Order: sequence, then structure tokens, then C-alpha cells
Amino acid sequence: MEIEKEVKKITLGHEIGAGAACLKCKDKCEGFELHFWRKICRNCKCGLEDHDVQLETEENKKVGKLFEDTKYTGLIAKLKRDGIPSYKGNQVVICIPTATVSTASPVPAGSFIPGSSQTFTPSGQSPYSPPAAATAAPGAGIHSHVASASGPTAVPGAGSTAVPGAGSTAVPGAGRTAASGPGHSVVSSAAIPTKGSVAATTVVPSPTPVHAKTNVVKSVTYEWAPPGINQSLALRYMELLPPERRPIAGTAGADYRKKQMAKQLPDHDQDPERCHELSPNEVKQMQQYVRKYKDEALGIGDITLPEDMGQQAGMAGEKGPQGLGPAGKPGAGTTGAPGDKGDAIATMGKVGAPGASGTSPAGPLGNYSCHRCQLPMKKGEPAVYAERAGYDKLWHPGCFVCCTCSELLVDMIYFWKKGQLYCGRHYGDSEKPRCAGCDELIFSNEYTQAEGHNWHLKHFCCFDCDCVLAGETYVMENEKPICKPCYMKNHAMACAACQNPIEPEAQRVSYGEHHWHAEPQCFQCSCCSKCLMGQRFMAMQGMLLCSMECKKKIMAS
Repeated sequence: MEIEKEVKKITLGHEIGAGAACLKCKDKCEGFELHFWRKICRNCKCGLEDHDVQLETEENKKVGKLFEDTKYTGLIAKLKRDGIPSYKGNQVVICIPTATVSTASPVPAGSFIPGSSQTFTPSGQSPYSPPAAATAAPGAGIHSHVASASGPTAVPGAGSTAVPGAGSTAVPGAGRTAASGPGHSVVSSAAIPTKGSVAATTVVPSPTPVHAKTNVVKSVTYEWAPPGINQSLALRYMELLPPERRPIAGTAGADYRKKQMAKQLPDHDQDPERCHELSPNEVKQMQQYVRKYKDEALGIGDITLPEDMGQQAGMAGEKGPQGLGPAGKPGAGTTGAPGDKGDAIATMGKVGAPGASGTSPAGPLGNYSCHRCQLPMKKGEPAVYAERAGYDKLWHPGCFVCCTCSELLVDMIYFWKKGQLYCGRHYGDSEKPRCAGCDELIFSNEYTQAEGHNWHLKHFCCFDCDCVLAGETYVMENEKPICKPCYMKNHAMACAACQNPIEPEAQRVSYGEHHWHAEPQCFQCSCCSKCLMGQRFMAMQGMLLCSMECKKKIMAS
């Protein structure tokens, strides 16, 4: 029983996702079975993230471990049941109102509502009868204007006049006019004393149905959204991402985030327990490496507005970066009032006042440009700020990417080094060699280099059977080393003549999808057996022919 418990304890990590179907290989994979050191499936060679496995809990634990013992402890929650640090995943449901158009019936005059888009008819007059004729100046009997949607409404009462919307002209008089909604005309029956009166034209309003807009709320669930900001700003941030990268639940964007979480933040880059057979000295070196990046490189991006950042930049000219809060956001302080230069950000001087003398961290004029694409940051648009990069750098949401792989930094988790943003994987690659066999960073002084890659000495093995390849013949197949027996069994081309596999060191002739041993007994005319090495030939349905005569004979037979 004790032995069974120990085995159970050892294999527990390999039970995550066991038997899950592969989303790439479909029925070709028998189900996920983790290779004991390669971090891939034994059956199909795909990663865990390519299988139908729910990884939210494991992802949260991984990111929690990443930020443990850092200034970002506000993102960590200690689980009471086992004490494992966990990241508070920020799944957000955003409600988006969408306008729909329906038909509304005309409202009788007795129930007129000020501010509506109905034509107002004074009391005592039938809503369907023509208004009384009045004397008016020529051309002034009918006044039609479109009031703005935000314009004030008419107040019923004798002698009152309509307050015009933007671009309209008020007409004084004893009659009443009502401000209309967009696209509706207002008919005035007011009399205007003029020289030489004429009869005014009358208009009969017809009771036609009008369109009424109602708001329908649509809920969108995001697997992740920037924490600590309001929903409208979070939604605008999402809209600025490429559509295929938005982590909406059940879409390709959510699947992209899942795969990037596994690729950019491998747990074996931060936890020695996730690595394969490290020596005590290697464990110590890895712990020092982890401590270094937590102190010097690791961070989480914040969402801010460029104009707000301009104020903080002005403040930093006096106080410096010490005004940063514990969560990496700019601390409180005296800020200047930004001016307005259209889409550009107000100029900021040393004390944060627009146009003040001096140079701000954002440049001579204090106008922010994206650190990656160099295009200007628009006022009011969300931007990403990285504390370790300083006040003078902002990124468009879609530009906050790794400098090596150009992928969006998952959950805005970045590593800052020498003026560049890195994802966790490529930051690690810039610090240590990475084994192409087990995908772990190499902390040993001894390792091998082959085929442009680095390898642990014990991990330069056949990708199919795991036999050690030191001193053995191997073939690179899809950038993976394969021993000769496995190559002949699983990857070698079959000769179209003798049907035997072609050895890797043997010469062969290839034409289209067909291959032959480069030998007289295989590469010969299918009709007369003439050797075709160095000769002209024609191919027909996998057969080799030396001349038209042989072709005619084959076709006639």
C-alpha cells in the first residue's frame, strides 16, 4: 500500500488531462498521455494545450506562482485548502446595449409628452383637423427645422416659444412650437405681423407610425480583461485588439489565449519541481535565476489614458519615479491640467503645466507615440503602460507584444530587458540556453549543440523511441532527430520500383510524389528495362518510359 501511495504521488502531475482528445489530430490520437520529460503527448506529439483540457485552475496556479514574493502580491490569493498560491483570473461579462428599431403608434394630442418626436397640437384643437389660418410674411407661414436630439423641448403655455436645437432659428409669436426629434418637421401656426399680409398655407399632419428605438442588452463573456478599470474602458481596450485575438469565451481568441499562456509562460521556467532530474547545483542556479527576473524584469501592464499619463509624466519631472504605488500604478501627486491639441496630448513641462518650459519624459512637446509602431497615441484611447519601462513609454493595446515572437503578451504579463518587452519564454531564451528535447532552460555547464539547437546531454535522443543518439547515425525529420531504425520504419520513402524503403544515406531520384533508388535495377524503363540514369525519360502513372515507342507499347498492352 505504501508503494502504491508513492507511485500515485509521483504520477499525479501526469494525470492532468489524461485521455483527453487532441483537437488537432482528432481520431488519430488515442488520448492525451504525457511524456515523462518531453512535456508533450506520447501518442500524437502535441502539447497539452492542443488537447481538450480545461486549464483555468492550472493556469491560475501557474501565474500565482510566477508573482509569488513580488510587488504584485495583490494578484495572489492563498487557497485555504492546500496553501497553493493562485492567480485571480479576471473573467468579465460586459453588457453591450444595441439599438433595435420597432414601430410605435401615434400618440393622441391629449397625451403629448414634451421631448418626444410627436408634433404638438395645442389643447382645444383636434389633432387631426387643420390649424387655423393666420397672416404671415410671404414664405414664413411654415417653419421647418430639425432640432438636435439633445435640444430642449417646448414648454406648453400661452405665449411660450420653442427653444431651438443646434443650427435652428427660434420664431417668436403667440403660437406654440415643439422641439422635434431628428428627422421630423415642426409646423408653426404663429402669426407674424408684416407689411401686406397674405393667407398662410396650412398643413394637415397625418397620423403615420413612427420608429421607436429600444435598447437590447447583449452580454459578452471575456476569459480575461484588464483588471482595475471600468467596463467601458475595458471594452474599448478589447475593441482595439485584432478581432482574432480577443479572448471571448468559446471563440478562436480564447483558444489563442490558452495556447499563448502555455507557450509564453512555461511553468518549468519558474519551478524546479516541474523540471526533470535537476541536480542540487542546478536547482540553486534556477532559484537564483527566478529571483533575478522577479526583481529586475517581471511586470504586468496597466491600462491608462495618454492624457492621464502626461500628467504623471509632468509630476515625475519633480518627484521622479518614486511616486509609484505598490501595484505598479503611478502614485498620487500634484498634476497639471492637460490642454487640448485635438488627438495629440497636451504639452507637459517639468511641473506638469501645459506648455511650461522644460522637457517632459514624453518628448519635447510631451506628445506620446507608441513605443513600438511610433504612431501617435490618441487622446481618450486606452493605452498600455509598463512600470519598468518608465513614464515616457506607452503602447497601443495591439502593439504590446514580445519583441522576439511578436505575439500579444498574454494577460499583459511582460519581462523588461534592455529597452525591450519579452514574453516569459523568450526572456528565458535571452538568459539561458534552452534544451530542444525537454524545452527546459539549461543550468548545467555541460550540454551539447547539434543542428542549430542546444540539448541536455541525456536529452539528445531519438524523437520516436528516446534512445540516446551520442555516436549514432540519425536523421533530422521536421527538425527532430530520428535514429536510423525509426527512420526506416516510420519516415523513409518507399521505392516505386522495388517497394523497399530508401535508406537515409542512399542516393535516390524523386519525380513528383514518386521516389526510386538511384540504381540501374530500380531507375529503369518500365517497358524495355533500359537504365535511365543520366538519360531523358517520361513518367506515366508512376511508370518510367524511355521513348514514345515504349509509351505506345505500354498503352496498347
